[in-house]
Amino acid sequence: MDKTILIQPESGLQYNWSEIASNPSGHHEPKIDLVAYKAQYINKIAQARTQGQEPVLVSLPIMDENRYFAFITRGMSMQERKNLLYWLGGKTERLRNIHALYNLALFRLAATQCVHIIDITSPMLASDHYDQLLEQDGITLSEEGQALVDSELASLISRFGLLAS
Repeated sequence: MDKTILIQPESGLQYNWSEIASNPSGHHEPKIDLVAYKAQYINKIAQARTQGQEPVLVSLPIMDENRYFAFITRGMSMQERKNLLYWLGGKTERLRNIHALYNLALFRLAATQCVHIIDITSPMLASDHYDQLLEQDGITLSEEGQALVDSELASLISRFGLLAS
């Protein structure tokens, strides 16, 4: 059976940041909540299977919450930055936790849907130069980060035969 790799590089970190900065006490939902995120993957898995392919998921890459916070608050006033930090519970760490929540959902989804998942997160976390794997926005892979992911994918694909011959 042919395999198809399902990659969705987005996590739950897509919010209307300026809206949150102007109303930090309000209720704010991500542009794609966890339920919809999982549903998208379930649909993609079902579609791949319907087409006679075996789906393979890929975990999310790492992120740097401090750089990401600086990126999403660029152009904001000091008060708006404080408001956004207030909404985050006073710690940029919440950004990393949201990202991790979506990544963990992928691993659980792989288990419940009985599909393989390629873990690119662990080798990135184990890297001696973790900070060089991301662009200044803290979430986009740098050339070095993309090279590490490509190498990891190629190695795992080769080792486990995750592509049809």
